[in-house]
Amino acid sequence: MAEAQSPKKETARISVLPDPPKPAPTVQMKKTQPLITMPEPKMGGAPVNVAPVITRDEDVDLVPMSLCWGVLGASALILLIQIWNYFA
Repeated sequence: MAEAQSPKKETARISVLPDPPKPAPTVQMKKTQPLITMPEPKMGGAPVNVAPVITRDEDVDLVPMSLCWGVLGASALILLIQIWNYFA
């Protein structure tokens, strides 16, 4: 009978890498401009504008109710058209 074949042993050859390249000489920065230092921030009081207080009743009265219902109806119609296009 034939002998059972076993896997062959393989060896890997690793080559030695050459020495890394030497770093380039440092750059002489003779013709560059000096760094600009930021001036210190001035601490001053900024004017504060305060809006007048509007009560809730005045806020509601500024928008007519018919406009609110019209915007709600238009948005519902747009939503229905988008759903219709999604399933079509």
